[in-house]
Amino acid sequence: MSLFAAAPEENHLIEFNAGKCIVEGSWIKPDTRKGKIIMDQGDDQFLHFYWKERGNQAVCEDDFIIFPEEAEFSLVSQCTTGRVYVLKFKTSNDRHFYWMQSTNVDKDQEIADRMNKLISESDNSMNMYSEMDESSSHAEFMRLLSSVENQGTP
Repeated sequence: MSLFAAAPEENHLIEFNAGKCIVEGSWIKPDTRKGKIIMDQGDDQFLHFYWKERGNQAVCEDDFIIFPEEAEFSLVSQCTTGRVYVLKFKTSNDRHFYWMQSTNVDKDQEIADRMNKLISESDNSMNMYSEMDESSSHAEFMRLLSSVENQGTP
């Protein structure tokens, strides 16, 4: 038995080392900070994509809610100087670029496949959005969101 409490282990759907990229015009430059990407089910029961610097006290800089089939994580084949990937949203022109920081290049495609599988196969507890279709109103969407918020209240 240890006298010191061990730090709780965090279990995420996926977690891997990756840095952010900075977009300047038509150029993409690496942000040199050491970071990590995490995908998890948030307190709101939706699938979240997080990026934060590595370290215990780091705060998430990117927090995107991703609905099923709404985004894709893919290799930027035009980049010949690094292992750059883009999180591309299908419902908008939003694109967020990241570069792999692990030394094992062989795992890159496996990580991208796992990310895309998580995005496309969100389980039903995270998929309240499926109750809506393209003709759903703003009021219906707000009703769904308020039901998620009220799940945690007694």
